[in-house]
Amino acid sequence: MKLIIRVTAIFLLTFTVAKAQDLVFSAINVSQGLSDNQIRYIIQLPDGRMVFKTSGNLNIYDGAHFKYLHQDAGQLYPLSAYDGFYRIYQSRDSILWIKDSHKLMCVDLRTEKYVQDLGSYFRKIGFKTAINDVFVDARKRLWLLIDGKLLLEDHSLALDISAHEGMLQDLATEKNNLYLFYHTGAVVCYDLKTKRKQYSIAAYPATQQVKFGRTSLVVKGKNGFYQLRNGSMGGFFFFDIRDRSWRKILETSYTLNTLVVNADGTASISCATGIWVIDSGSGKKRYLPLLKKTDGTTLNTEISTIFYDKQDGLWLGTVNQGLLYYHPSRYTFTHVGRSQFQKTWSKDIVVQSFAEDHSGNIYLKCQSEIYRYHPKAKNNILSGPITPSSLPQEISEKFRQKTLTDHLSNEHRAELTDIHDRRWIGTADGLKVIDPQTKTERFFYTRDGLSNNFIHALLQDRYHNIWITTSYGINKVQAASPDRKINFIKFGPEEGTLKEEYTDGSAFESANGTLYFGGINGFSILEPKTLKQKRLPFKPVFSKLFLRGEKVEIGKRYDGRIILQKSTAYTQCLELSHDQNFLTFEFSALNYQNPSQTYYRYQLEGIDKNWIETYGREENGNMATAGILTKSYTNLPHGKYRLRIMSSNNNRDWKAPATVLQLTIHAPWYKTTLACILFISFSFLLVFAMLFLYLRYTRKKLERIHREDILLLRIRNLIDQCNNLQAEKEIQQGTPHPDSINSEPDTRQNQTESAFLAKALMQVEKNLHVSNYSVEQLSRDLHMDRTGLYRKLITLLDKSPSLFIRNVRLEKAAALILEGELNISEITERVGFSSSSYLSKCFQERYGCRPSEYVEKTKKST
Repeated sequence: MKLIIRVTAIFLLTFTVAKAQDLVFSAINVSQGLSDNQIRYIIQLPDGRMVFKTSGNLNIYDGAHFKYLHQDAGQLYPLSAYDGFYRIYQSRDSILWIKDSHKLMCVDLRTEKYVQDLGSYFRKIGFKTAINDVFVDARKRLWLLIDGKLLLEDHSLALDISAHEGMLQDLATEKNNLYLFYHTGAVVCYDLKTKRKQYSIAAYPATQQVKFGRTSLVVKGKNGFYQLRNGSMGGFFFFDIRDRSWRKILETSYTLNTLVVNADGTASISCATGIWVIDSGSGKKRYLPLLKKTDGTTLNTEISTIFYDKQDGLWLGTVNQGLLYYHPSRYTFTHVGRSQFQKTWSKDIVVQSFAEDHSGNIYLKCQSEIYRYHPKAKNNILSGPITPSSLPQEISEKFRQKTLTDHLSNEHRAELTDIHDRRWIGTADGLKVIDPQTKTERFFYTRDGLSNNFIHALLQDRYHNIWITTSYGINKVQAASPDRKINFIKFGPEEGTLKEEYTDGSAFESANGTLYFGGINGFSILEPKTLKQKRLPFKPVFSKLFLRGEKVEIGKRYDGRIILQKSTAYTQCLELSHDQNFLTFEFSALNYQNPSQTYYRYQLEGIDKNWIETYGREENGNMATAGILTKSYTNLPHGKYRLRIMSSNNNRDWKAPATVLQLTIHAPWYKTTLACILFISFSFLLVFAMLFLYLRYTRKKLERIHREDILLLRIRNLIDQCNNLQAEKEIQQGTPHPDSINSEPDTRQNQTESAFLAKALMQVEKNLHVSNYSVEQLSRDLHMDRTGLYRKLITLLDKSPSLFIRNVRLEKAAALILEGELNISEITERVGFSSSSYLSKCFQERYGCRPSEYVEKTKKST
């Protein structure tokens, strides 16, 4: 009997609310990258990314890509005091605590890894005994339940709660108060400053513990806490902290899975047979057992978890159908499909044109049939087909006029002229815009933001916006800005447009401003006022980094350098080597509501002179990856850069803060500051060394010249001395002077040396004209071997025989130059040099000037 009553109640409630249901959900499942379709829990990280715990993995979602964190049995920690379902908490800025019945896991989001040994982790922070349960409060502080004591992770606070009867299931904080929720239904309030218990109040009597005592889920609300409880039944309660009272809002005979409460106090509860939507203020309840999807189908499955994100989007996690997502500004078009046409068609329905009567009814011409649609019709059911005799005359005339004006060439599918006299021409391959003011003609394609290149219809509405229907989706061009820039806004099936193509010329604006777009097997309806969007609440998230086309992984070495010490979402600075300068950055705006309508501004300071604006593109036409910015920079010079990224939806509001990524590309070793200092120092040392060697060479050269002059003078003096001695001997006929006896050995030695030098000098002077007179010939003329001649001249003159011969020639040349009777060529030949240039070179080395300057230099020196 109870079962019959329950089914009847559900049926009646379903009948009353299902027709009014305006929630249309987009499906996200394994086909879009989700690891598996069994969703257990949903939370949102502070940076805006979504976290979905499935039966198999932890999924981190950035609006386009899923990242999986795999777990194994070695990462589980036993929790003896927790007997509930999946719960996920976040403590600090990057730690996730995942609770399931009697087990605990921990994830570090900075490294995107599970903590391997939680027992060691707890011992490191000073907890030696087993942890019975863990909780995280609104301030992201971790509380640990250990043997009847409740302690903060940092040991700054400890409460002995062993005196309380029952099992602690949840906790929450508000200002300086701590609220503990027990399986008995009691809430116990503590003053955190005094550590004293203030009061204890139960939500239900002890006799009802079996109904609600097994699990608890507490959510903070205005002026109190909402609590979802389960046992043999399900219950939804509210505890008002002002008057310290409990209120039961809902009781069911089945399990209630998850609870969320949005900013206006609307509570949504998932259960085995759909979802409850409850206005906590008025107490009005709506039950939705059947959920409508964007493809027109309905879903009847268990909703395991539910979550409101910070963009006012509603996420539903199902037991085996993946995720469902709803946002009030997402499904903006009303989709009227072939099921709303009363006649059963065996072929495609082609909606060719629209017309409106004075009562606001809309008429559709579909091949040979005409249908009537009333904007307030239930379930969008059309009336018809209408016979020609019952068709109002005004409608017949409008359709006839439309037929007469619909004669365009095969090349031009649609045309219009806007209020700025620009001519818009839709073709089968792109959109042409002719601007007479700027005298330009431009073509636009999908790469410029069009949904599809095949244009079917163009419409200018009363606000002067241009609407474009294509073979896949609809585009809007905002009313012309002062710079006459054309930007396209996309609307696809996720926003309610047709999945099939639209019809040529089938676009219409009604008297109240509602837009109608006809296509194959249906039409789309839009009220433009529903397109208003709020600013995106989050900064873009740095999601991926590629080096030379290869995705960079956390902790992995590239060319000997670890580039990512932590995950990209937590990375604010990058340091790279000089040859790691081919980079691709990927960012996500986290625009869950309308990812295809995401716009970006970016600037790499030092490279980009101004902000560059673009829209988020899909990857290879995949709408699931829309809204992602991918930007590459190649061959970046070494230096420091700042990459700034901003995101927006259709409103192009650029007032939000930018995401900033500091980028340092180190110079190669030979361009570093130290290398420059070393190079400069080496250059100074090299210049100093060269200067030192030059000065030393010059000094040596001058010393050699000086020695040569002295030696030649000595030779002359010795020769003169020998001649004088010989003459004296001949005069005195052998009578020695007494003083000459002691000097006789030196004199004899000097005479021998002088005789040798005189003979050598004579032989050279005798052969001056012989240019090839060599050391070998001189040694033969002196009856000596070459080695002996070399040693003799080195000993006497400190010069080699070849230098001796050359100096004699140069002295003769100098004498001839001073005489001035011969030119340089004749002197060259007279003294035996091979050429005038060689004579000039040797002369300059010997006398420090050219032969032509020698006379003048000699005059100045005298």
